[in-house]
Amino acid sequence: MRAPRLPAAIVIATAAFLGLVAAGRATETLAPPLTPDRLPCVAPTDVSGIARGLAGVGSPLAADADAFVGNGEEVGLDPRALVAIAAHETLLETYPPAQIIRNPFGLGPGWSFHTERDAIATAARTLQSGYLTQGRVTLADIGPKWAPVGVANDPTGLNAAWASGVSAYYAALGGDPTRPVLLADQNPSPSCATSPGGAGPSVVMAWGGGLPETGGPRMDEGGDPATGLPATIPGFVFPLAAPQGATIGYHDAFTDPGSPGCYGRPWRCAIPILSAPGVTVVAAAAGTLRAASPGEARTGVAFWIDRPGGERLGYSGLAGYATGIADGVRVRAGEPLGTSTGTLTVAWVRQGYLVNPYFLLRATRPSDL
Repeated sequence: MRAPRLPAAIVIATAAFLGLVAAGRATETLAPPLTPDRLPCVAPTDVSGIARGLAGVGSPLAADADAFVGNGEEVGLDPRALVAIAAHETLLETYPPAQIIRNPFGLGPGWSFHTERDAIATAARTLQSGYLTQGRVTLADIGPKWAPVGVANDPTGLNAAWASGVSAYYAALGGDPTRPVLLADQNPSPSCATSPGGAGPSVVMAWGGGLPETGGPRMDEGGDPATGLPATIPGFVFPLAAPQGATIGYHDAFTDPGSPGCYGRPWRCAIPILSAPGVTVVAAAAGTLRAASPGEARTGVAFWIDRPGGERLGYSGLAGYATGIADGVRVRAGEPLGTSTGTLTVAWVRQGYLVNPYFLLRATRPSDL
């Protein structure tokens, strides 16, 4: 069981977007900093593929790829989950203090190891005995115990981003963060980012201009806050660009229980869109990219596309960002922003009110589920 947090842990949703480094700027020697898009998509037990990926980012763990695979297999855990945890915790031990104690996972407090292989074995056994056997088999379930929110040694609240951060690395490696991280539950031959969900180029789908069929005039029903008419965005495109034949699924989850809440209700107030990991995320409309505030980041928002008149489109669930994507950059509708972890969540703010984007999404690209 682990409670502490090393100061190099990164809030992936916002730090990768801005190109920031962790507190103390301990990663300034990395060129470029480790982000999910720098990791390869590999099969769960591909020792050579994992080794090449670790070597490619300058990780001292490259010689231990067989230890990741062997210890993961021994407890029935996808070895890529161990790699993803080490990536989020210590940037795959490129964070210098972690090298001194040979502890790439932030295990502790105060733990050091004789070798990294010892640490990998301990991490695998810890996950088996303290998590998997207790039914904590998804990253979302592992996170609250591995990195609990509100502990004294996490004064800046980084633990709140543990699950999303590890999920981003895991998805980049080819895992599905929405499923259990058990070997038996993951695809042994994943669809990688070069061909997510099927062969062929990614296809941007634009709204045809016909008014969406909404549930009513209220904002949670897809209505414009000023007129009550169906809310639309000129030039809108579907925020995922997938190859022909790829499966994209979503439903009207706006009023499902969740955060951040709106209209005094504990609602999700956004729409999650499911796909294979690695599908290209694009700008749904033209505008200027803005990083989420710390409070927004805690609810999962990574960044916004700001448009004239105070309109905003919020995104979360990216595994990595496209070259040149940063705070303040202007983007065109359909311009690639990065890749999805497999669950991209989209929010829509108009005149200060959260509007349900489901109906405009459905009018642009119907769900396959």
